[in-house]
Amino acid sequence: MDCIQYGSTEIHYEIVRGKRKRTVAIRLDPQSAVTVLAPKGLADRKIRMIVHKKARWIIRRQAQIRELSQAYPGKQYINGESFPYLGRHYRLKVTPAKAAQAPACVLRGGRLRVEIRAGLSGKEGRTAVKQAVREWYWRRAAEKIRERLPRFAGQLGVQAAAIEIRDQKRRWGSCSRSGILRFNWRIVAAPVAVLDYLLVHELCHLSHPDHSLRFWNQVQILIPDFEKKRVLLKEHGLIAGQLG
Repeated sequence: MDCIQYGSTEIHYEIVRGKRKRTVAIRLDPQSAVTVLAPKGLADRKIRMIVHKKARWIIRRQAQIRELSQAYPGKQYINGESFPYLGRHYRLKVTPAKAAQAPACVLRGGRLRVEIRAGLSGKEGRTAVKQAVREWYWRRAAEKIRERLPRFAGQLGVQAAAIEIRDQKRRWGSCSRSGILRFNWRIVAAPVAVLDYLLVHELCHLSHPDHSLRFWNQVQILIPDFEKKRVLLKEHGLIAGQLG
């Protein structure tokens, strides 16, 4: 980790070097950790200057994240908690299973229902509930993405080599050189319009591996208000971060 001093504030940041040509990007994750994405050959001194130039924005953004984190604390996975799915919220209902079985989660009757082995309680019970809920999100992400992706792929005239669901803390999606699209399972907590934006974004990378003007022009064909969706996706990161 590197660090700069801005007034009375220390800003710690991690440098991740890649095949970027000229641009430097600064990202903050849901825990307000700062990552600087930079070209391989860019000197640390120049990166430090860029971070210093953006220091006021970083500090302001970290304050916003802390404020929103207080409004959206991490889930405890207990009865009555509200969980987001496709932009709507559902209350969690935990009940003991009638027979010995692995924890199971379903969305039924307007409730996210989890059955766990009778006798589980406290931390052990919450861990079982969390595992069941996360597995449910994972399955739903795979189903929704594979359900919605083909229509956009057809409109763009592209085809992914494969689709993978991942547990990623800092990325919503990615497109490999071989055409494999990878998505963060937490995306299905977001509204459908935000999910669709992410799908189109990654599909467009099959034709344009960078974020050039041609890339954004292609995104805009299917998502005319993509800039608004980009902002919503960033905001969704704080809500999805609750899921752990």
